[in-house]
Amino acid sequence: MPPRPPLFDFGKRNFVCNSCLSALRKWPTVTAWPNRQSSSQATSSNALTRTKRRSPEQEAKRLNTLKSLGLIKDTSGELTVNYFEQGESGRIRRLRDEDEFSKELIDPGGELDARLKEFEDQLQGVTSLAKAIEEMGGKEEADKLRRQFAHGVDSNSNDMLEESDSPSLSSLAIPISGLNGNRQDRIHRLNNWIRRCCRLMGKNAVTSRDIQGLWKTYSAARTTMSGRWHTVPTATWEVLWETLSPEYTFKTNRMSHIYALAKDMQQAGTPLRPDQQILALEAIFVDGWEAEAIENHRRQVSTLGKDPETFVSFWQLGLQMYCRIGDIERAERVASTILESPYEIDPRFILPLIKLCAETPATVGNGFKRYRDLRASLGDSMTIEDYDIIISYFLASGNTEYALYIFVDMMKSGSVDLLGVREYPPSIANPFFFGKWLKRLIGAGDLEGAFNVLRFMRSQGITPRAIQVNGLIGAWFRSGVADDAHKAEDMAWAMINTRLQFVEMRRRKDLSGMNLYVSGDAWPRANLETFSLLAENYKERGLIVKIGPLWQSFQQAEIAPDSFMLNQLLFSLLQGGKGEALFPMYQEVLERFKLKPDSHTFMALWQALPVNRFTRIPPRDLDAEISSTRALFAEMMKHTSNLKSNGDLEVYTFLARNILHSFRKLRDKAGLLLAYRALRRMLNYNPPDMVVFEMLLGTLDLQRLAKRREGSKLIAAKMSLDDYLAHRHRELAKSGDAKDGEDMPAKIRTEETGNFLELQLEAVFSDMEESDAQQLVIKTAEEMGLHTRTPGEAKSHHDP
Repeated sequence: MPPRPPLFDFGKRNFVCNSCLSALRKWPTVTAWPNRQSSSQATSSNALTRTKRRSPEQEAKRLNTLKSLGLIKDTSGELTVNYFEQGESGRIRRLRDEDEFSKELIDPGGELDARLKEFEDQLQGVTSLAKAIEEMGGKEEADKLRRQFAHGVDSNSNDMLEESDSPSLSSLAIPISGLNGNRQDRIHRLNNWIRRCCRLMGKNAVTSRDIQGLWKTYSAARTTMSGRWHTVPTATWEVLWETLSPEYTFKTNRMSHIYALAKDMQQAGTPLRPDQQILALEAIFVDGWEAEAIENHRRQVSTLGKDPETFVSFWQLGLQMYCRIGDIERAERVASTILESPYEIDPRFILPLIKLCAETPATVGNGFKRYRDLRASLGDSMTIEDYDIIISYFLASGNTEYALYIFVDMMKSGSVDLLGVREYPPSIANPFFFGKWLKRLIGAGDLEGAFNVLRFMRSQGITPRAIQVNGLIGAWFRSGVADDAHKAEDMAWAMINTRLQFVEMRRRKDLSGMNLYVSGDAWPRANLETFSLLAENYKERGLIVKIGPLWQSFQQAEIAPDSFMLNQLLFSLLQGGKGEALFPMYQEVLERFKLKPDSHTFMALWQALPVNRFTRIPPRDLDAEISSTRALFAEMMKHTSNLKSNGDLEVYTFLARNILHSFRKLRDKAGLLLAYRALRRMLNYNPPDMVVFEMLLGTLDLQRLAKRREGSKLIAAKMSLDDYLAHRHRELAKSGDAKDGEDMPAKIRTEETGNFLELQLEAVFSDMEESDAQQLVIKTAEEMGLHTRTPGEAKSHHDP
């Protein structure tokens, strides 16, 4: 048989890398003969070290005494060997003795001991259970339980013995004869991981941790094995290859592993199978040795390139390599070789060549022709994913027109051919057809391709719809990339300028009576969504200085705003520290545009109150702040229908909590009680337990309260609520509204929790004199926009 050409000759280099140099150790310099000392120096030295000689009997008695004390032991004829273990974290631990080392070899990681301990615990539990059953008179059931457990233990024990003593696994061990110390330990660890992975491969249960562990121990043992490659069994190489070479669902350094493993097998003289050689060639190329991989590929043309079993995979690999380096001539020759072969192939092998042709200006047409040939070959089996891949090739290279041809093929099933036509048919040249394409590209995350399509539309005189461009603007903003945000902002302002030009043209038409149009291939006119996207992005990025010009442009654009646009404006002012400007802005916009505020609007207004923005309110300003807070509540009561239809429960719950704490922090007991009643009666609000405890304890941070060693207050509040709920549960059980012995239904519990808080707020309010309380309720209700209640309604009818 002719010699197989080498795959790894390129690895030879006439230098030693720094990592290898750092691993070298300088041997200590040993002088063959010591320098002769002068007689005076020798005499002095002997005088310093001279000791009294012991008799043989005295020396023997001294050694026996030291041995009995355990200070020395007989080590005659033995070598001292230290054993170490390296854990998964890389930390090295010294083993106590040879027994512990042997145990680690037999049971790495203590898995066997753990399983035996588990069996012992199970046995103890089963024994206790069987004994209890016997005492209750169930001797047969107890015997049956023991037999079932014994059968299970036998089965598991057989599995453990098979794993530890399998002859096939023991034959994979790399010999350690002639090794000692760390070198022997590295091989032992590698053998254990090889056995483990071999068992897991048979069960198809290999994990990323197993691959990492095997490669780590293999890398550590490579230096030791390099001097004795011949001792590694062939079956061991096969297990290493079968474990490290597959494509797993989890991420591994697959090609790097294959590259190193194939090189080691080559040095060990272990022949690679043809399929292994092809995979090794790919690993060489991917690992960065492109020229060497291509050279080795050329050498294998007469062998792997002629073998029927490897013909297709060999030439397809060559096509991928030539396309990767941009050698289009050789890539086309290889493609022709594959197409002219008698072997069955998947026509999709041509995709790398189509991509290369699309990226080369001189061969774009040839790439499109290759696509058409592929479509003809696949027929009905060509999928939408195939179209998307090829379209992305042409879009990425700026050949949008060819990409359009392919998209039309996909949408029209080949019934419309645009190649060579001078004017597109109306069914294609319209924003609705291109809108389908834009939606697909944006949904797939190809934002640059979508931008190219928009520019192509404008070049063809097709003005895109504002909703289509807004979709790309929103996707750019959501990507979080600075460059995308810059492009989105530029495009949005271009649309705003188009809108402002349109408004100016409309004004001139009203004055002159002439129809005027915006000239050029302008972007579509901005709409409310365009302004909202910009406003939301400016708010999230804290670009408060840009909100002013945006709002001015919005007013000039003569577009009726909605609550979303108003909310972004209000929150932007709030972030900019202009809380005092929120309510006047709200009133101006509401009066001018007749908007319907929602829960987001009032959340911004409540957060803008001084009581929520400042740490402390001066006593002289307290009455004025109470009046403004009640006035805001009255304004909110005018729009309760909008709040009810909002449907945003999360925001609404946060808003209600903010309202209650605003009155609490102002110590407005009457306002707090009436606000809570209004929220419950008119907006169906019932607070969660957290809000109840916050109101009772007067804090916004329960966790901080507990850390201040005031947790007893929270415990007392919880016990008070539990007692009230238990009392109400008993009453409801008597009336038949609840079942005794069962938990209170969630809906009823929520309602009763709300009643509990209302009772507590009423108790605090009723501390005032009744005459003053009645007058205060009437006055407060009027200020808060609530209907005047009778004095008797100041107290609740929910008394337990």
